[in-house]
Amino acid sequence: MSKKKRYTLRTALAVKGGIRAQNPHVGNLRVWWSRRWTEVLENFRLGARLGRGRNYAVSGQVSSLTIRPGFVEAAVQGSDKEPYTSDIRFRAVEGEAKARIIELLRRRPMMIARLLVCDLPDEVEAFFRAEGCPLFPKREHDLTSRCTCPDYANPCKHLAAVYYLLGEAITKNPLILLELRGISRADLLGEAAEPAGAAAAAPPAEAAAEEPWTREGFYGVPREAFSDYGPALASVTPAPLIYRLGPLPFWRGQERFTDTLEHLYARAATRGWTVWTGEPLDLRREDEKIVIKGANLHLKHHRMRVDTSA
Repeated sequence: MSKKKRYTLRTALAVKGGIRAQNPHVGNLRVWWSRRWTEVLENFRLGARLGRGRNYAVSGQVSSLTIRPGFVEAAVQGSDKEPYTSDIRFRAVEGEAKARIIELLRRRPMMIARLLVCDLPDEVEAFFRAEGCPLFPKREHDLTSRCTCPDYANPCKHLAAVYYLLGEAITKNPLILLELRGISRADLLGEAAEPAGAAAAAPPAEAAAEEPWTREGFYGVPREAFSDYGPALASVTPAPLIYRLGPLPFWRGQERFTDTLEHLYARAATRGWTVWTGEPLDLRREDEKIVIKGANLHLKHHRMRVDTSA
């Protein structure tokens, strides 16, 4: 009877300040390009390595991640002292095919506008498919990956973590997909991509004299302050903007980005109400405050009895 080969259990070393994934899934499944990226990973047949890669991404084992046109490089901390280098090379569209795709997009300014505001029109995928370079990769033909770890499988769990973080970034900004295929933001905008300062550096010879800047001219005439904001304001979330913007890619904090800012906003809102009502603002730490509850005096976690018979 053959004996099964035993492997030594190895635990990845913790990384301080690593990049942490913000979502339990690969991306926001409400947008179609995020669902397509999930299908890409499923077609790679990663099996249990996808789960281990997700754990690496969520726990911040990726210490650096660089995205360039057609190339992604990352440093992933495993069980060895030195982090592993994982890189992914995408097949970029070139030559006449690239020029045709750019021309098709420039003829449709609304498509470029949607890309610039982080929306991906589904017609863009058809443009790439017609040129023989699918927008979403198929590993056998459209990309090659490599990792310096000793794992024989490709993609390994380290590469799976990179795919996971890359999917989160693409969900937030689908223009990254085009850049990985060799078409940059500057290619889409052309001359419009030049810095605004270049045109402003040479003003016309007969420029009209500008009126002096005034606060009323910029903001308008000040209105009378509201006497009360009403009862509905208390029910509003203290951090509506961060929920509207969604998770922040490549976040390096210990807690999730939204949880961190919501806590800070809640504290700031409480102090803001105190200042607005004219009450004195107590800036002492919690362990420095004295709180009296009934006949008990609490001071730095020590309880003292208070004589209330007088």
